[in-house]
Amino acid sequence: MSDILSQAEVDALLAVVSTSPEQDGAESPAPPAKSNAPDSETKVSLYDFRRPDRVSKDQMRTIQSLHENYARQFSTTLTNFLRTFVEVELVSVDQLTYAEFTMSISNPSCIYVFTMPPLEGSAIFEINPALVFFIVDRLFGGQGRLSEQNRELTQIERSVLNRIVERGLADLKSVWSNVGEFTPQVDIYETNPQFVQIAPPSETVILVSLEVHMQNASGLMSICFPYLVLESIIPSLTGESWMSSMTAPTSETRAILEQEIKEVDITLSTVIGTSTLSLRNLLQLQQGDVLCLDKSVGSELMVQIDGKTKMAARSGLIGRRKAIKITRVLEKEVPGCNE
Repeated sequence: MSDILSQAEVDALLAVVSTSPEQDGAESPAPPAKSNAPDSETKVSLYDFRRPDRVSKDQMRTIQSLHENYARQFSTTLTNFLRTFVEVELVSVDQLTYAEFTMSISNPSCIYVFTMPPLEGSAIFEINPALVFFIVDRLFGGQGRLSEQNRELTQIERSVLNRIVERGLADLKSVWSNVGEFTPQVDIYETNPQFVQIAPPSETVILVSLEVHMQNASGLMSICFPYLVLESIIPSLTGESWMSSMTAPTSETRAILEQEIKEVDITLSTVIGTSTLSLRNLLQLQQGDVLCLDKSVGSELMVQIDGKTKMAARSGLIGRRKAIKITRVLEKEVPGCNE
């Protein structure tokens, strides 16, 4: 038998393939029955396994709330420093890779690498150069004009910018005090983002983007926290933990409160004794009358602070002055003074 088909056989095969099932009398399969459920389709959400979300949405909301407070506080700082109205607005808080962050920075740029002891690792405080030139021109007596070219800063311009960054990190310390006691410190200054390698390119980072608005200009600044820096405090960034930490005073707040309390004037009095009289006897009292008290000479006296009994004492003399000596502090407030 020959393995080669004739032209007639090829035409017959093509005719069979091109014939529809309806033309051959074959019944087409019935369509699938529709479900009576209102929404039987499974909802699918996209997930990129190359960029896993290592920080939950609740923790991201807490970070966003922290830096909304930071934006307001830094607005006040820049307004006082530049002697003009400045508004800092939180644009976004995102999770991305470190490589994506470095690719988004212009070259040259103003990049400050800083640490937050006792946290391990480094973070980045980055300011757009156009915004920096506007601030420098304003501080040096100009009207605040944008630079026509993107260039590196001079030594004098860097010294001015260092003061602004130091104030920005001080505000960052104040805002993060609700989470823990950190001390942000500038480590190095760099202009080329390719030379700043604080994390592997695929490492997840938290990028906080801020926009600074002034009278004649606006610009962007950003703070980048690698996940490795925040890993030890990530559990404390839940909404519940953050709200509970805000109720606990920090050491600085406690010191201020203690100093304020020390300057409060209060009334300290000692109850020598009491006596009960009828209204008739009270109206008949005259000079020289003697009243019998319910205390003997050697018994303890009650010491009151603003009318509340807090301590017990004994009476005595220091030189020619009458005095009392505290014998014990009462654990509970005594309702009366007849003990």
